[in-house]
Amino acid sequence: MNMKNSIKNLLLCSYGLMVMVLMAGCNDFLNQPVYDDFTDDEYWKTEDQARTYMYGFYPTAFAGYGSGYSHGPFLMGESSNDDYVSAKDQLDLQPTVVPETSGSWSFTTIRRANYAYQSAARIDADAASIAHWQGVARFFRAVAYSKLVFTFGDVPWYDQIPKVSTAKEDLDYLYKDRDSRTYVDEKIMEDYRFAIDNVRANDGALQVNKYVVAAMASRYLLKEGTYLKYHEIDQAMALKCLKMAKECALIVMNSGKYSIAPSFMSLFVSEDLGSNPEVLMSRHYEDGVLSHSTLTYSFTEAQGGLSKALAMAFVAKDGLPVFVKNEFWNPTSEEDFYANRDPRMTFTMRPRNYIKGTDCTPYGYSLSGISWRKFMDDENVATVKSTWSGSKNVTDAPCIRYAEVLLNYAEAAYEVAQMDPSETFGNADLDKSINLIRARADVNLPALKVEGDRPMIGTTAFDDPMRLQIENEADGPVTSSILWEIRRERRVELALEGFRHDDLVRWKKLDYLWNGCNSDIRYGAYVVLSNYTPEQITNGEIVLDDPSMTEGFLLRNTLGQRNRPIERNYIAPIPSGQITLYEAKGYHLSQNKEWL
Repeated sequence: MNMKNSIKNLLLCSYGLMVMVLMAGCNDFLNQPVYDDFTDDEYWKTEDQARTYMYGFYPTAFAGYGSGYSHGPFLMGESSNDDYVSAKDQLDLQPTVVPETSGSWSFTTIRRANYAYQSAARIDADAASIAHWQGVARFFRAVAYSKLVFTFGDVPWYDQIPKVSTAKEDLDYLYKDRDSRTYVDEKIMEDYRFAIDNVRANDGALQVNKYVVAAMASRYLLKEGTYLKYHEIDQAMALKCLKMAKECALIVMNSGKYSIAPSFMSLFVSEDLGSNPEVLMSRHYEDGVLSHSTLTYSFTEAQGGLSKALAMAFVAKDGLPVFVKNEFWNPTSEEDFYANRDPRMTFTMRPRNYIKGTDCTPYGYSLSGISWRKFMDDENVATVKSTWSGSKNVTDAPCIRYAEVLLNYAEAAYEVAQMDPSETFGNADLDKSINLIRARADVNLPALKVEGDRPMIGTTAFDDPMRLQIENEADGPVTSSILWEIRRERRVELALEGFRHDDLVRWKKLDYLWNGCNSDIRYGAYVVLSNYTPEQITNGEIVLDDPSMTEGFLLRNTLGQRNRPIERNYIAPIPSGQITLYEAKGYHLSQNKEWL
């Protein structure tokens, strides 16, 4: 076995071991002793011991495709964003009940990161090596806190291991109320900064390094900065987050270590991403050791299906949105729907309809008619592998891609320029970010340009008619025409990779999930009724808006309109069980105002 495979197998085995340790936590985390098995003086002596301990953080920070019958953050549930089309319109978009518990309200990872940071000082190594491992610990703490803040807003900041003690000062620390969101943001940025300054530029395959830290910082600080901006929480802190997000993306971009892979599909159907130039961090799978089921959901399993809204987001091959030349564009045939479009459209969805009741061999049907294929090697489907079924899938998961870093840069650079008069945004920013993605060998779209705030392809300035149609109904500031295109690029490049819902939340655009704003979420594939049997039509597999229609978009939503999203949809409540726990100890844990 070569050294690279040895590292991979160690990672895989360590993942399993450390997940069992992580599961030992409980909601009453503050009232528990440090339960780790590595607290004795014989541990934390060597870098190998530190590395083994750190493996326990990887499945949480880099979940990839998850494990077993799971797909991690990929292929998010069909009611979570506007890329999917659900059978029901009347989904509960107006939550009313505060849950007693929440898996998201957990400080286990933070507590373990604090322990790792403090323990790393005992490693028998030079100062730079000790700082590296402390940086790795603070990186994982920053990631955990980034997720907590985005979900709950104000949260208590802990940078010490809570003491098991009845002394008042210790109890006061254990049961402290929530710190302000912006205070925690400052601490998160300090952690990312420390990690960038101290984590090694190269620590081996599948290991956290300086550039992984910077890429993740660009991801989470972009999320936080735009959330603070569009939810009008703190504009100064929003700008600070966005500037650091831009800076962190540039650290990766200026390193010269990464580039856009020539093949888009190579990122999602490979059993070894170790040599892919676009992948900063992947999760590796091996048959009989660790596997997932993402590919299965893309192959023989029935799908809820993708939406017309996502399909229409892919531009034409000439780089212009499909509605620019004709505001009321409709395909002339089912095949025309997929023809002459951004190639990523047919890399993401199969270029023909897969209607229930029709011959979909070798794939499963899609209830919307539009079937996703992003994670499936359709080109070699004639030779079906045993690892393509059940929970045996072993394709590697691209946890951080260079393309995402470029998209983070483009968006952060634009937002910073809007908020800081000393900053600018122009074609040079697009050329070193979005246009590198569009120039991918098997995509090859014309470069996106900008003049003022107006997008251009070549010398043609344009404004997608769908922008104002949707934005005039949506909550929040109207998205500018160039920002609409920056966000479009993010949507189509990262489709089904687990970003879209959080993007809508941070932009305050959950109205895109409301039919009154975005009717295209109700529809799926373009269908011509003469291509189907009367039975398929009468059995309800194919429904159009009007019984007299002979072709049109398949109507998947046939019930009443969804409720319009409200403020509660943008922030989670503090679990009632935690508030009760604090009260029982004589302390107060505050609730988010949206949930009072």
